Amino acid sequence: MSQSGPWLIPGADVNSLPGILYTFGMLAYETNNLVALLLLAYSIGDQLFRQLVLGTSNSNPVAIIAMVSLVLMLGCGLRWNATMTASRAEAEQAKTRLREMESRNHIAEAIHDAVTGDLSAAAFVAQRRIDALSGGDDGDGSASTDGDDGKNADERRDELDKWTQVNDYILSALTNVHRVIDELDMDVTVLEEDADGKAFSDLLKATMADGDRRLRALGFDITSILHVAGGAPSASPSLAGIANDLLRETYANIARHAQSGSKADLSVILKPNAVEITQINQARTTETDRTQPGGHGLAYFSKQLESHGGKLETTLRDGEWTLFAYLPIPVPETLPPLAGHPES
Repeated sequence: MSQSGPWLIPGADVNSLPGILYTFGMLAYETNNLVALLLLAYSIGDQLFRQLVLGTSNSNPVAIIAMVSLVLMLGCGLRWNATMTASRAEAEQAKTRLREMESRNHIAEAIHDAVTGDLSAAAFVAQRRIDALSGGDDGDGSASTDGDDGKNADERRDELDKWTQVNDYILSALTNVHRVIDELDMDVTVLEEDADGKAFSDLLKATMADGDRRLRALGFDITSILHVAGGAPSASPSLAGIANDLLRETYANIARHAQSGSKADLSVILKPNAVEITQINQARTTETDRTQPGGHGLAYFSKQLESHGGKLETTLRDGEWTLFAYLPIPVPETLPPLAGHPES
C-alpha cells in the first residue's frame, strides 16, 4: 500500500510521509479501530524514539503525530460511514420485506374471509345431500327423503352423480384457494441456511396442522403424525418445495376422493437422508382400480420424485387407498454416510 503513495502523489517515495499517511489511512479503513490505535501508538513511539533517543528527526514530532492521528480518524470515519450505510440499506430491505409480508398476509386473510367460508358451507350442503341420496341420514339422525318422492332409482342415481360432481368442484376450488393462501403465506427463504433441518420440519408441521384443520372442518377424522428419525434432513428450497407441495396434494386428494366423514391416516417420517409420506384412507365406493384418485397431480409428483431418485407408489384394494412417497435428501459431507432408500 505504501507503494501507492508515490503513484498518487508525484515526488513522494515509498518511505515519504505522504506514502506512510496513505498506508495508515487505508489500514484504518480496511481493518478496525484496534489496528488504528496500534498504528497511532507505533507512530507516537517511533517519533519519540527518533527525537529523544536517536536525535535524527528533523521534523516536528507533534505535527507528524497530529497528521497521523487525523488520517487514522479519517480512515475510521469512512469505515464507520460505510458500515452505517450498509446497515441502513439492510434495515430498509428488512422493512420492505416486512411490508410485503404484511401485505401478503392481508391479501391471504381477505381471500380466506371472502371465499373459504361460503365454499365450506356449500361443500357441507353437497355432502349432506350426497349422504341423503345414498341412503344415509340428513344430519339429524333420520333418513332424508326431501325432494325424492316419486323418484325412481335411476333418477336418484343421476342426481347423486350430479351432486357428487358439484361436491368435487367445490372441494377442488377450496383446495386451490387454500393453495394460493399458502403460497402467499409461505416464505421458503428461511430454508436457505437450514443446516439442522428445523425450518424444513417446521414448514411441514405448519402444512399438516393447516391440512388437518381443513379436513376436520369438512367432517373427516384425520390422524397425522410427523416423526423425526435420527434428525431432520437439511433440505434445499427446491426439495423442500417438492415435499411440501406433495403434502398439500395429499390433503387435497383426501378431501376430494375419501369417503365423506371417514377415517384418514397420514404419516410423515423425516430422516437425515430422506422424507417418507404415507397416506391411508377409505376411497369412495364409486372409485375403482381403473379410476384411481389423484391421477394427474400424483403423476406430476411421481415424475418429480423420480427425477431426484425417489418414488411414489399408490394402491387401491378393497376400497382402501394407500399412498407411499419417498424423496431422498442429499446428506452434507460432514455427516457419516447413510443407507440408501428402502427397497420396493
